[in-house]
Amino acid sequence: MKLRNRVLLSIGIVWVTFIGIASLSSGFLEPALRTLPPPAVHYYYLVNFVLLGGGISLVLAAVLDRLVIRRLEKLNQDINEISEKNELSRRVDASGNDELSTVSGEINRMLGIIEASQGKLEQRVEERTEQLKTTNMHLEQEIQERKSIEKELIVHKEHLVRLAHYDSLTALPNRVLFNGTLNKAIAAAARHQRKLAILFIDIDRFKNINDAFGHATGDRLLREIAHRLSTVLRADDILARLGGDEFIILLNDVGSTSLVSSVAEKLIQTCSQPVKIDGREFFVTASVGICVYPDDGNSLEGLQKNADMAMYRAKRSGGGTFQYFTQEMNTEAHEHAQLETALRKAIRNNEFALHFQPKLDVKQGTITGAEALIRWESPELGFVSPARFIPLAENSGLIMAIGEWTLREACRIIRKWQDDGYPSIKIAVNLSSKQFRHQDVPKLVKDILEETKLDPCWLELEITETAVMDDVDTAINTMKEISALGITIAMDDFGTGYTSISYLKRFPVSILKVDQSFVKEVPDHPDDCAIVTGIIALAHSLNMKVVAEGVETVEQMQFLADNDCDIVQGYYLGRPLPAEKFSEMLRSEKMPETTVSST
Repeated sequence: MKLRNRVLLSIGIVWVTFIGIASLSSGFLEPALRTLPPPAVHYYYLVNFVLLGGGISLVLAAVLDRLVIRRLEKLNQDINEISEKNELSRRVDASGNDELSTVSGEINRMLGIIEASQGKLEQRVEERTEQLKTTNMHLEQEIQERKSIEKELIVHKEHLVRLAHYDSLTALPNRVLFNGTLNKAIAAAARHQRKLAILFIDIDRFKNINDAFGHATGDRLLREIAHRLSTVLRADDILARLGGDEFIILLNDVGSTSLVSSVAEKLIQTCSQPVKIDGREFFVTASVGICVYPDDGNSLEGLQKNADMAMYRAKRSGGGTFQYFTQEMNTEAHEHAQLETALRKAIRNNEFALHFQPKLDVKQGTITGAEALIRWESPELGFVSPARFIPLAENSGLIMAIGEWTLREACRIIRKWQDDGYPSIKIAVNLSSKQFRHQDVPKLVKDILEETKLDPCWLELEITETAVMDDVDTAINTMKEISALGITIAMDDFGTGYTSISYLKRFPVSILKVDQSFVKEVPDHPDDCAIVTGIIALAHSLNMKVVAEGVETVEQMQFLADNDCDIVQGYYLGRPLPAEKFSEMLRSEKMPETTVSST
């Protein structure tokens, strides 16, 4: 039953009771009331009604307080506590079967919904919080990675800058940094009308150390030399490494050449001191080329080029010295460049020719062979001496092509002479040191012999001591391969190099050629006479023949004949002749008259 119905029922009961009591009291008291005057009766009923109404009110108030107000207060208190303490899991009292209990039930249902919603919300908040934590952690990691990458980029940038401007081996400025510094120095010197000097330094014969002891030893030597050079300079001077064994120095504000010369002498002196590496002592020298701004040039390229030319002049002087740039060097450099251009054109246009210088068998008095000598008649430069273009060909690498042409042309001419019926003689061809070391000579010779169809017995190859002694074991193997083809090997310029006799007996050499520098002074100088006779005796003891070149006088010829020299050649017998004229001499078998008496 609902609360409203119960309250109405209670009021009705009270009211019925009240009516009943009033009726009963009226019945019992009616006789007495009739005796009373009407106003008294009215008061009687009024008092009873008031008393009865007050009682009913008290009963109703008690009933309302018990059934409604207390429960409402309790409900309100519970709701406030739940709200203040946020205890959504707590529920209000919903007992009973009235409207208030229904309200309480709705409140509990709403609390359940709110609790479930809050749980989901808290779960979503937690999930979002975890996502934010994860995202934040990733962001922190990314920030750290970015910072690390930025740091690495800075380090790499610094490293690249250093690589771009400093030499990795010696930590000295490199060409790029030096050129930038030199340009600024030139501009400053021009403004203040000052002089500066460029010193180009090259370590003499450094390649020999690299080849003999390896690049690791060579690198340590370069680092030590770089340190020594830096100790000679002033604080505002610049030392840089250009590469290999080349260094360059900028001397700022030089008042006179005496200061520059003093620095150059100190550089050469400090380089000449022995360098100890792994218990070994290495002795090197330095060649220094010097040019002065503005006297010898006013640009970076001009100053460096002129200092480089001066350095090469110092190196050609023997090394271990310094040389100032002169205008004559510039002229010489232009001539050198012109000559090289003409030489390359000569190779393309086949401007060379072979001349042949006869060799005389001293005992038989007959031509036993000839040496093929290259000649160059340039359409632009005229006749160019071999003494000029052969060293140039060696330095520029053109000697490889020239040497191959010479060998092929000599074999072709010999074969042609044989086909034309001329007496067969052996022709000697020179092999340059570079060609012998860097070309597969045995295969080249074999291919040319097969191409020209020449019997190897008619070919003699002359190899210098220097070419052989640079790498003895390799040279021996190469000479054995050549000898196995049936070709005679002669050692040219013997006595001017440093051949050890212990090596000489291992070489497959059949002929020793006495250098003309010894023949030139016989028989007037006892020392040269002793050297020549010693070489002849040494060769004969090793079953070798001896050829003396540069014979120009009858006295020289007689001395050689008296001391059992086997073969001679030189201007005394005849100058080198073109192939056509030499073939005519072969046909006539005529030789210049000699006054040598047999002994």
